[in-house]
Amino acid sequence: ERALIVESGQADVSEYVSATSAKQYGDNLVALPASQVEHVSLNVTQAPFDDPAVRAAVASAIDYEGIVAGAFQGYGSAPDGILPPNLGNAASPSTPGGVTDVEKAKALLAGSTNPNPDAVELVYDSGQPADELVAQIVQANLEEIGLPSELVGLETGAFLDRAYGLDADAVIWSYGAISPDMIDPLGWLLGTTWLFTGQDTATLGEQYAAYSSAVTDADKQAIVVQVQDEAAATNAAIPVSHGQVLHGVRPNQTFASPANALTTC
Repeated sequence: ERALIVESGQADVSEYVSATSAKQYGDNLVALPASQVEHVSLNVTQAPFDDPAVRAAVASAIDYEGIVAGAFQGYGSAPDGILPPNLGNAASPSTPGGVTDVEKAKALLAGSTNPNPDAVELVYDSGQPADELVAQIVQANLEEIGLPSELVGLETGAFLDRAYGLDADAVIWSYGAISPDMIDPLGWLLGTTWLFTGQDTATLGEQYAAYSSAVTDADKQAIVVQVQDEAAATNAAIPVSHGQVLHGVRPNQTFASPANALTTC
């Protein structure tokens, strides 16, 4: 309906278009540079995800390319870290992630303290069509390595209650910065207890403070790498894609071209 309204000229802009309906906008679609991090966050305060080996198994099992191509229709890329790209002082982890290795995942799960876990809950925001598709892909990935799961779709308020309350085995969601510097996502990680995982944030708090007082870009980027590396080492919050924000923008006297629309939006 939103796409038809833009196409007919009744509206100039349709903000935050879902990747699942993006193609309906045709030439009116504007895809911003990747800035969103879709993630699977594992509750480290309880079994089975209190075991680092089980979390590492999940990270190796996920079909990152399939998530980008399927759930997000190619609007994004396989992630290299838990922090958004294309922000001031963005930096990749020492060893980029986003690598699928099913056999490694099976071996890690088999060697864990809980090689035959009970079914886990994968909780997602049912108001986000792409998140539901991500949940389905992740469920299939976990089933393949012998980790059964149940999908639980909730409206946004109920989802956030369970996410912030650490009342789920795993949550699937995305986040993106609302300011142009890496200080923003660092603050979000702190405010959500490492993206709803329950992971200790003491070191992260120190890194946030150090970033805030750092003078040079090089010093700030070094801190960002440290945060990225910690996320990759713990696999508490696992990035599954770096996505693009999509807008439907109709060229007219206000928005003279898609390039101008990108700047104006």
